[in-house]
Amino acid sequence: MDRSKIIFETVVGSRAYGTHHAQSDEDIKGIYIEPTASLLTLAKPVEQINDDKGDIVYYSLRRFLDLALSANPNIIELLFMPEECVRRIHPTFQPILDHRQLFITKQAYVSHVRYAQSQIKKAKGQNKWVNNPQPEQAPELMDFCWFVPLQSGHGEAPLRPKSLTDTTIKLAECHASSMEHAPNVFRLYHYGPEAKGVFRGQSIFCEAIPIEHETTHCVGLLIFNEQAYARAIKDHQNYWIWRKHRNEHRWQTQENGQIDYDAKNMMHMFRLMLSAESILQQGLPIVRFDGEPLAFLKNVLAGAFSHEALLQEAETISARLDSLYEESTLPEQPDTARAEELLKSVTHDWESEHAGNHL
Repeated sequence: MDRSKIIFETVVGSRAYGTHHAQSDEDIKGIYIEPTASLLTLAKPVEQINDDKGDIVYYSLRRFLDLALSANPNIIELLFMPEECVRRIHPTFQPILDHRQLFITKQAYVSHVRYAQSQIKKAKGQNKWVNNPQPEQAPELMDFCWFVPLQSGHGEAPLRPKSLTDTTIKLAECHASSMEHAPNVFRLYHYGPEAKGVFRGQSIFCEAIPIEHETTHCVGLLIFNEQAYARAIKDHQNYWIWRKHRNEHRWQTQENGQIDYDAKNMMHMFRLMLSAESILQQGLPIVRFDGEPLAFLKNVLAGAFSHEALLQEAETISARLDSLYEESTLPEQPDTARAEELLKSVTHDWESEHAGNHL
């Protein structure tokens, strides 16, 4: 992107919170200007630019203010970054920093708590990839196929699907035709080595079967759960993409059985709750932690507590927050009109400074 349009840029994530370690990634977020001319076209303006991993993200100023008005905790914290994390502040962005209290409301507190609650659910989620490792070999078509023979063996219940591995059926020696009113079910005909096979690529190809072959070649029904196969392939691909790009250090304690939850999710839960408490008490979120709170977050991240102990601590903090919320004098919502004025004035000031450039 055109870096001359970047009006704010900062290091975020663990290196901003103080919870980083030697293996921590470096995450960058920033804000850029959309010149007025870019809004006077039929093309939709680009609101966000990021790399493939999401480690580097830039928001348009308009998008940033929109998210800040909705009290997105990850956006609001950009206005309160530690000085050593900030890499660039263009003078035209300073008025927004000067008015950052505009976004500190009861709504900001609620969004922090809701985000914290979502992290609790993620931490123990049974559908997380770390809880469902995938083999290196991709799923095979045959694993999603079942065969229903025309006649059952002696003593067998009729019309029971069998795994192909439990039969002598070779799909390469068969043809298939669709079954009326039954998606994913096909009649199966055995033709021997001269057959064209059932699959063409990842789907079943239905042949025109001569009427005289209906009674001489049909051996039963083939069930192919194509939707489940496609889903399994996608899950396998996504898992190995995640494995390729993940931070290995994060998952070691969970994968080797030391803990039964995602410590990073739990750490973020407490980080958000403590930041919510600061919003109610001090009128600003916590970005950089230190002292006992930082030591506690690092211990959570290291898996030093049981899941049950962490949930009990979360209940204690929640009770404290409920009491503080009742006493809070923060405004209910941010002033949208004032935010719009900032958007216009900052954009105008930036364009005035770059009036000689072709935007």
